[in-house]
Amino acid sequence: MDKAGHRPSGLTLLELVLASALLVAAAIPIVNASGRAVNIAQDIERRTQATFLAQGEMENAMALAAENFGLDLSKNSANLGNGYLATVQQTTVGLKKTVTVKVGYDKAGDGVLSSSEVLVSFVTIIADKGN
Repeated sequence: MDKAGHRPSGLTLLELVLASALLVAAAIPIVNASGRAVNIAQDIERRTQATFLAQGEMENAMALAAENFGLDLSKNSANLGNGYLATVQQTTVGLKKTVTVKVGYDKAGDGVLSSSEVLVSFVTIIADKGN
């Protein structure tokens, strides 16, 4: 305090330390939320890309089956590029073929599409047009 009993203007060291601590404490949740937002955006991008790739694989399988119904359409962890893999499974009963296409991102980098890596799964039934 000065001679007139007034406190001098300005901040003490303790006030600066407390203000800095509060600022850091407030910034931590913001930084964490930003990191989560980046992860969510990356997941959405991968699911969208997997959907397009799965659609292409299904269309290809349907075209092949229309041309030659007896053809084996199965694929196991086929590399679609950029870390995406596809598995195509089929079950034929009489004149109907059930085709399942699964596409995912190879997070493990092992070239095998595990069930935890599957992002999209399409199923369709194809009938033999009979010649």
